[in-house]
Amino acid sequence: MRYVVLTMVIEREGKYYVSRCLELGIASSGQTEEEALRSIEDATEVYLNTLEDLGECEEFLQRQGVPVYCNAPASRKMPSPPRGGFVYSQVMPVALACA
Repeated sequence: MRYVVLTMVIEREGKYYVSRCLELGIASSGQTEEEALRSIEDATEVYLNTLEDLGECEEFLQRQGVPVYCNAPASRKMPSPPRGGFVYSQVMPVALACA
């Protein structure tokens, strides 16, 4: 099992929170910051699993410039000054063999 670190941005837009994964270009939303984070994590997992099922995960991550790690790095939450949201570094497992 290998791991990637992805950037999740959560910002409030009206009465909802919009969450985005910057490296993969996917988005989701929720009524709370926590719900938006869970939603983008779920969407990211489905996206990565689909890429793995198609046999395109490693090539896609390489094309996107996403480093792949053999050991799981730590996740972090950081404030995002521009619009008052939050930025998370999220560790996601990918089913790639570790050399």
